[in-house]
Amino acid sequence: MFARAALLLITGLGASALASTDECGAPAIPIHAIQGAGASSPLARATGVVVEGVVVGDFRGFPDELGGLFVQEEDTEVDANPLSSEGLFVFAPNLAAEVRVGDTVRARGEVREFFGKTELGRLEMLSRCDPRGSASAVQVRLPLDGADDWERFEGMLVRVPPPLAVSGAEELGRFGELVLAAGERLSAPTQRALPGPAANAWQERNLRHRLLLDDGRNARWPIPTPYLETESGATLRLGDRAAEIEGVVDFAFGSFRVHPTQPIRIESAGLRQGPPSPPRGALRIAAWNVENFFNGDGAGGGFPTRGAANAGELERQRAKLVATLAAVDADVYALAELENDGVGPRSAATELARALSARIGAPIDLVDPGEGALGDQEIAVGILYRRDRVAPLGIPAVLDARQFSFDSARNRPSLARSFLHAATGERVTIAENHWKSKGSSCESAGDPDLGDGQGECSRTRARAAAALAAWLATDPTRAGGAPALIIGDLNSYPKEDPIAALAAAGFVDLLERFGGPDAYSYVFDGAAGRLDHAFASPELVPLAQGAAVWHANSDEPSLYGYRDENPPEWFAPDPYRASDHDPVLIDLFPDGDGDGRTDARDACPQTRPGATIVWNGCDTGVFEQLDPNGCSLGDRIREIAAEGSSRRAVISALRHWLRERKALGALSRRESRAILACARRRA
Repeated sequence: MFARAALLLITGLGASALASTDECGAPAIPIHAIQGAGASSPLARATGVVVEGVVVGDFRGFPDELGGLFVQEEDTEVDANPLSSEGLFVFAPNLAAEVRVGDTVRARGEVREFFGKTELGRLEMLSRCDPRGSASAVQVRLPLDGADDWERFEGMLVRVPPPLAVSGAEELGRFGELVLAAGERLSAPTQRALPGPAANAWQERNLRHRLLLDDGRNARWPIPTPYLETESGATLRLGDRAAEIEGVVDFAFGSFRVHPTQPIRIESAGLRQGPPSPPRGALRIAAWNVENFFNGDGAGGGFPTRGAANAGELERQRAKLVATLAAVDADVYALAELENDGVGPRSAATELARALSARIGAPIDLVDPGEGALGDQEIAVGILYRRDRVAPLGIPAVLDARQFSFDSARNRPSLARSFLHAATGERVTIAENHWKSKGSSCESAGDPDLGDGQGECSRTRARAAAALAAWLATDPTRAGGAPALIIGDLNSYPKEDPIAALAAAGFVDLLERFGGPDAYSYVFDGAAGRLDHAFASPELVPLAQGAAVWHANSDEPSLYGYRDENPPEWFAPDPYRASDHDPVLIDLFPDGDGDGRTDARDACPQTRPGATIVWNGCDTGVFEQLDPNGCSLGDRIREIAAEGSSRRAVISALRHWLRERKALGALSRRESRAILACARRRA
């Protein structure tokens, strides 16, 4: 009785109007009265509810299809409230009636909220009626005024005009879903905005610009996979452009989505690209999260693992990883998410090094930290290198809980190794890192998600940044203070606190320097951002020729990967979707003229790479380093001496210059005194 009274009250219909509700054309409950102006129907759980409207979407069949019809109020019957939808899903899984899109139907059932979707279920009757009008598609322009505005179109036929960019395809193979965005691809909030109100506003912006395109099916791993080919026949990649979308608005699995009622046309924005070629003579470093490379027990068993579930998956994963590593043609490979089983003969790292060596026909060695497993976690970082192009200097070094309060229970221990570049004689210390992820809790460490856009464990990562900078300042590899390069998956976007901590310590973001603020390496929930980084110490910056991200993975649908669950016809032993992260490529010490000296040194011909500063026949013991203009300390000292009119003037000018260098943190007090001591000597 309450349900019928509620119907009468809301619709204003008398009891006699509901007496013959199964008769086509008789009064019925307006769909907008069922939908109401809020997220839930005011008539939820009401039974015997009759609606009449036009079929705008036919998705009958169950369980692989949606199991019903989308019915919309005739154009002449819509109300004046823009907040109340005129469409409704009618769940009719066993419907056999001759009903087509465009027909008028009458249905009776129960109004219910099915996991947030307002629908008419427990159907008692559905019949086809003589046409009484039409139901037009509503034009919906992105961005919406508010993130919740899809609610007002629930169940309705809509048209969404371009421009629409393909922004996410992670669930394309499994659920037939594609993330589109108005105008341009979505960016992770803290890729563009500072944590806090600005980042939260950016997230709200993303929601207003976003459209989730579904495929009108409930089936997992739908065959054929929708939306995989563009109009030109190229494979779908993020950044491609979609034409106008026409479909019905649905709500399922916590999100509004559009099921198309017309074919989807997608234009390719660009073909797959290979990696950029390194400059002549340069030292290339590839930093890459390989997404859980585990080789079982190393003898063909021990599956499933955190990575490959069986030997077949391992073979395919290895093939794609090796294809990527070979393509980038690096001298040093700094990798994250390797199985943490050391560098022994049966370890995952050794298996990968052997396979790469066989592929490129060159010797590949591994950095052995000398500790077996690197920390206590399942995954670890590792460094591979070509011993025909670089030679290790000093000792390998590990940053873990034993130093600088580094939290290696959450962050993976960092691994550093210094190298001598055979072609130019330059030195560099490479520190590979993989910090705590955003996804799991740090509540026990007093570091919860603060709701500022940085996710869980931001303080843990910021403390790791400070510890890493302090550790590198101690020359942990004992390589004579070689300039440092911090690389790896830092699980932090560029505007976040951990990245700010590295900048405060004097390190320079090479990817931003060479690629701009929009450089990205990872896509999550349809939003692109950079979790993988390359930071150079100040003296290394003038020696860097470039830094870039090769988008071999993040722009590719995940179904191109090695997993058994992916359609086998889409697998290829190539670099594309070998991991969920893109490789970062850093090029140092270019030698364009092939004279055996890096180009930066050619501008300062007195500099001897890797040497200490010698002046007036006196060895200062201070290692050479480049200033921001690309010249060495020794060159600048010699310039000061040449400009001075007397020994006293030279010493005075030198003191002034040394004070400036100390203030910049480029020289210590001890080093300044050593240089002055040599300046006072005569040749």
